[in-house]
Amino acid sequence: MNPLLAELDKILQVGMLLVSSILIRQAVMFSRQTWIRSYSHTLTLILLPIITYALTSIISGNIALSLGMVGALSIVRFRNPVKSPLELVVYFLMISTGIAAAVSPAWLALLVGSAVAILVGTEVLNRWSWRFRGRPLYNVSFTEGNSLNTLEVYSEAAFEELMGRAELVSFTRGQEGNIYRFASASREDLLDLSREMDGNPQVSRVAFMSA
Repeated sequence: MNPLLAELDKILQVGMLLVSSILIRQAVMFSRQTWIRSYSHTLTLILLPIITYALTSIISGNIALSLGMVGALSIVRFRNPVKSPLELVVYFLMISTGIAAAVSPAWLALLVGSAVAILVGTEVLNRWSWRFRGRPLYNVSFTEGNSLNTLEVYSEAAFEELMGRAELVSFTRGQEGNIYRFASASREDLLDLSREMDGNPQVSRVAFMSA
C-alpha cells in the first residue's frame, strides 16, 4: 500500500474512533448515567480507544511485543475505584473499539452500533414502562455511581397513595409524624410530586435535592 494512503487510512480510523466515543458517551447519558458527564470520564472515553488502537497497530505481527503488551496490561490497572459494573463494561467497550478499529472498520461499526442500540433500547423500554405501567423496569440504586434526585415529604397524617409510588425508597413513621423519601433520575417527576403536596394542610415540610 502507498505510504501516504496508509497514513490517511490511520487518520480516518482515528476520526472514526472519536465519533464512536462521542456516540457512546451520548448513549450512556441518554440512559441517565450522569457519572459519564464528568471531565475525567469524558477524556477517558476519548483517549482510551485511540491509545488502544495505536498500541494494537504497533504490536500487530510482532509476537515479542504482543507478549510484552500482555505483561504490561497485567501490571497497569485503574487506580480509581470503579463504582458500578456498567462503568467497567464501558471501559472494556472503549478498549474493544480501539482493537476493532485496528482490525477492521466494519467490526468497529458493528461493535459501536450494537452498543448504542442496546443502551438506547433499554432506556426507551424503561421510559415506556414508566408511561404505560406507572413503574420502571429496574430498581433504584444509590450504589451504582449514578446521581439521583431525592425528595422528602414530612406529614402529620399517613398518605397511603404515596406508598404506591415507584420512586419511594423508604419511609419513617413515628410520634412526630411521617417521613416519605423518594429518589429518581427524573428531576421533573419529583418536582411534579412536590407540587401535588402544595396546599395540603397535613404536609409540614417538603425537601427536594437535585442530583
